[in-house]
Amino acid sequence: MPTTPASHDRSAQSARNLLIQEVVETRQRARLGGWFYGVAAALAFAVTGFSTGYRMSALLVIGTLLALAIVRVLIPVPAAPDEREARRYLRTLWGVVLATTIVWGSFSAWSQSALPEPAPLIALLFSGAFGMALAHTLCMRQLPSALAILGVMVPTLVVLWREVAIGVGAMWIVYMAYMLLVMRRSHREYRARLELEEDLRQQRDLFATQSRVDGLTLLPNRREFSESLEQAIVLAGDGRALSLLILDIDHFKRINDSFGHVAGDACLVEFSHRLRASFDGPGELCARLGGEEFGVLLPADCIVAHARAERFRETLAQSPLAFDGVQDVVTTSVGCSSFDASRHADAGALYREADAALYRAKMGGRNRTERTL
Repeated sequence: MPTTPASHDRSAQSARNLLIQEVVETRQRARLGGWFYGVAAALAFAVTGFSTGYRMSALLVIGTLLALAIVRVLIPVPAAPDEREARRYLRTLWGVVLATTIVWGSFSAWSQSALPEPAPLIALLFSGAFGMALAHTLCMRQLPSALAILGVMVPTLVVLWREVAIGVGAMWIVYMAYMLLVMRRSHREYRARLELEEDLRQQRDLFATQSRVDGLTLLPNRREFSESLEQAIVLAGDGRALSLLILDIDHFKRINDSFGHVAGDACLVEFSHRLRASFDGPGELCARLGGEEFGVLLPADCIVAHARAERFRETLAQSPLAFDGVQDVVTTSVGCSSFDASRHADAGALYREADAALYRAKMGGRNRTERTL
């Protein structure tokens, strides 16, 4: 099936949402993990008693790891990043993560021959823990996650293979391979969860939109119109002008009977296009209230609203509607009322007055506009 502009926009928005969610989760997970590298190095040096021979090394390693942990926290991320900003943030953060793993891996390898027992064992155990933590928690992107695991594990592997025993090195390779497999599985699960959450979010947004939009004409529906009318009444209470038009297509049943219900639906769509084109100014709202009845909210007094309704009615009557392969003259009856705080206690009172004006227009022969008496 060809990709429509709307579906392309939805796909692009979905991709942006997934990227932003990745930024949020990567930041949350990376901020906590960075501190443990410095703590682990401090523990390894602590068992040496921080003797004079290791003091400078301890300050350098621990200080570097803690500085990298601080940088993770301080990397700025905009409150609502666009796609380019999000990608830049992720590149920067992953760069700091990789630097941290390389520093730790180098320290762990160095400790195997430079520090007395049990410091090498502590470093070895933490290397395994950090590698597995990376596999489980920082699995959002496979390549940088794999590089981070290798940064932790490979330097120690070289030392174990060359200076301890080939068998121990082989064990470390198996452990490292297992971490990479766990990371791939965690990555798949992470992406599946992220995409499921995005699908649910899109469904929620779609349902919210559908609950407020008429499915045929794509105009706001009666529910949305009623809420907008309530809000407009509140503003009108401060002295702002507000008028309500209720329009009804004349003899709509004839259109259905003559051309069929498909044509009737097409007529409603074309009428809604004309209506929206005529009432598209600031603060103006068109809606389908149900069937062949439509409503318009105007920030104008009754004289202006009546004049605009008349202009729309006359233009409609003089210009046949083209729908479903046919052309037909379609007319409308209009009821017009303006808000008056002394007469209208609420939105319902204003609506009833406009509806009464519409009834008079229909009883008076249709194709006419009536306003409040």
